[in-house]
Amino acid sequence: MTKKTNYKTIEQYLQLPWTYTIQKAHEGEETYFVVCVNELPGVCTDAPTIQEAMEEIQDAMIGAFKMYMKHGEEIPEPIDEENYKGKISYRTSSKRHFILAQEAQKRGLSLSEAIDQCIDAALNKNR
Repeated sequence: MTKKTNYKTIEQYLQLPWTYTIQKAHEGEETYFVVCVNELPGVCTDAPTIQEAMEEIQDAMIGAFKMYMKHGEEIPEPIDEENYKGKISYRTSSKRHFILAQEAQKRGLSLSEAIDQCIDAALNKNR
């Protein structure tokens, strides 16, 4: 990891637009909720209710921020969707370009739409 010394405050980090994965789990007859912070690897907690888990994840995040700071490591931050406008420069082989153009034509799509469908299919397959 990159060494970093100019950190935000803990409060500033907590205000960033973090995203979470929430899963309902069962152990015997007990139900609980597991919450993980997508941008902070390994930062998870669980509790009997979503509300409690979301409260507890804040403590886990604070602990993670302090650990990163203690070790002088860069704290991963959520990316801001507003910074992405949908314009990507992409280079590929002429053969792949040709195959994509054929596939787009078969599907009655523009090349960009066909590429989007291929990317969506690959991303959904890996989730």
